[in-house]
Amino acid sequence: MRAVRAFRPITAAELAWRTELGAGDPEYVELWWLDAALDNGWQVGIGLYRSRPFDGGRPAVTVNLLRPGHPFLELHAGFAPDEFEPYPFGGRWGDNNQLVGGLSERGDPAAFTLSLDVGRVQLELAATVVCAGVKFTTASPGFTHHRPESGTAVGWWPVAPRADVSGWIALDGDRVPVRGRVHTEKQLSSLPLAGREQARSAQSVWTWGHFTCGDYTGLWTDSAASEQLGFRHFTPFVLYREGEPVLSTFAFASSVERFRIEPGTGLPRPEVVTLKAAQGELEFFARLTDGRVSDQFELDGNEGAYYCRQVGRIDAELYRWGRATRLTGDVVHEWGTQAGNFPFAAVRP
Repeated sequence: MRAVRAFRPITAAELAWRTELGAGDPEYVELWWLDAALDNGWQVGIGLYRSRPFDGGRPAVTVNLLRPGHPFLELHAGFAPDEFEPYPFGGRWGDNNQLVGGLSERGDPAAFTLSLDVGRVQLELAATVVCAGVKFTTASPGFTHHRPESGTAVGWWPVAPRADVSGWIALDGDRVPVRGRVHTEKQLSSLPLAGREQARSAQSVWTWGHFTCGDYTGLWTDSAASEQLGFRHFTPFVLYREGEPVLSTFAFASSVERFRIEPGTGLPRPEVVTLKAAQGELEFFARLTDGRVSDQFELDGNEGAYYCRQVGRIDAELYRWGRATRLTGDVVHEWGTQAGNFPFAAVRP
């Protein structure tokens, strides 16, 4: 029986690690992801993995740091399985890397702390949740795709779409106090996220992202499964004002309106992306522009399978009863495609 698509608060089942999945599978991926937008202009992306395919299914921690006027910095540390300890809300990687979360009396994510020591970067951050998390089904745990008979599962849960964060970050021993906001979510997949042409995968082509515009916070994905899973699109969109959801719908689509080739990598990336969502008498429209690449590569090393992650600007309009509220702010978004979906072949004389 297929679970009903709906928007529901996440539960402890979505916060927990799915240790029954992925045993001995080097392609299984399960992680917490955090994006921090800091008042000093720094953008920090952090991956906390129980199982990372690039490390043969071992635990790992990655840190991506984008600073104005500086080259993009990516750091990575891998761990043996016994160096990882799962927590009900978070986990520990080695001796110096730890995410610890706490819940409200109602059971919603309320706060978390993060400590990292990864190569050139050390940090201590404490966050208070503004927007509590969401899942996209009445089932628990809220898998996006789950087939117990085949042991396949895919999950994506924004745990805290927005939290206020403060603390410090040290780069090469230079400690900087920081404040800002952070988005955190949990992901897993026992299918390849994308990859070889016509391979069965969790996603064939997708966009994903989150944004803040003053008091408003939004998140979305427009994700199509592979041909072997019917090209079915999964299209949730949620818009909060302060801590309350004001628009939540599966009547959503995102579109890449224009691509460009990034000079530093020679790979394609979206240059203009639009978002469109509707629920009753509410309509939302947005343009994503002015992107700065924070990560870009051929996905899983497959030629023609592309991935790009950007930090940029969002200009949005929220319509109701013929009145428009105009919003501007910052967005983090990614685009990916399986090999064969984005052919660039040209016949030349």
